[in-house]
Amino acid sequence: MSGFAAEPMAQGRRENGPFLATLVLLAGTGLATLWSSSSGFALSLGKPASYFLTKQLLFYIPAVAVFAFLAFLPLESLRAKVGPLTLIGLASLLLPFLPGLGENRNGASRWVDLGFTTLQPSEFWKPISIVYLAHILDRRREAEGLGPFVLPFVLAGAGCLLIFLQNNLSPAVIAGLVAVALFWVAGAPAAFFLGLTAVALPLAALSVLTSEFRLRRILTFLVPAYAPHGQSYQVLGSLRAIRSGGFFGKGVGLGTLKLGSVPEVQSDFIFAAWSEEMGLVGVLVFFAVWVFFCYSAYRRAFEEEDGFRSYLGFGLTTLLGLEVLVNVSVASGLLPATGIALPFFSAGGSSLMATGAVAGLLVNLSRPRVAGGEGGLHV
Repeated sequence: MSGFAAEPMAQGRRENGPFLATLVLLAGTGLATLWSSSSGFALSLGKPASYFLTKQLLFYIPAVAVFAFLAFLPLESLRAKVGPLTLIGLASLLLPFLPGLGENRNGASRWVDLGFTTLQPSEFWKPISIVYLAHILDRRREAEGLGPFVLPFVLAGAGCLLIFLQNNLSPAVIAGLVAVALFWVAGAPAAFFLGLTAVALPLAALSVLTSEFRLRRILTFLVPAYAPHGQSYQVLGSLRAIRSGGFFGKGVGLGTLKLGSVPEVQSDFIFAAWSEEMGLVGVLVFFAVWVFFCYSAYRRAFEEEDGFRSYLGFGLTTLLGLEVLVNVSVASGLLPATGIALPFFSAGGSSLMATGAVAGLLVNLSRPRVAGGEGGLHV
């Protein structure tokens, strides 16, 4: 039993250890940062200091369940149900438009009201679309020309369009960019990208020019002083908090600018609270951990001989990497304000459960395979 067959398994466990440890580190650090950043804001609302942390811990119950299920689910079982799963994901994007079920906030119809909580279907569509694209692009990778890419493009585009119609541009762009990256690694011809660019650029310009809200966001990004007490207020407060952290930071729980200068700091601008309290050293550690995580996941994806597993690992890693880059860039004033959460850090149940699903699938892909099948749960 030992020897030839056992050695790869042992090696796989050794290589998997740091990856799992990184996931635990990100989750634990995210919870600690959420507690530190949100306690003051919770008290100002008349809530207990642990209000947002408690809510997030409750969301961790389904998130961990989803993570564990997908970490051990045989991927062939997942592939066998990718068609119904994709259709369910697309159908869920219509739910926010249904009267009595969808919840409208500030002109955006992104949420589904379940009574005891709300969910954002767009968060779940992103990993679902990656599973679908990985499956269909692997099935058609031997074909030539544009034909193999038409159906996956239509379905991925339909998902992005429905998210956009919810007045939810940022997740639509993220989902679209990940899809384009997958088409690229799958070997789509240059004509595909030229046609996509010819269609996407005018539509992007039109989506901005026909929306006063988006025009204001672009204007305040280019000229922050244009609305220092309006849409620029949060970004300017975030920049002050980041700069105030200095080299070593103010210490955990000792940040002050996060209390009033950055509204809803526990959500999309939680990176500002981390930077204020941990300083430049903490920011460098933050990026080092994420770089290691993405490098480990990308390496496994590119070393994988199975097309589906390779595309799936690449797409999921690209999704998390883009979300981190966009969130940090917004908090740092490098991109216009968006609604992209920081994985493992930002408050929010939908984002956390979607991140749990992505992490579970990445762990699944990192597990060593044994001869005769993948093992694990069967559905």
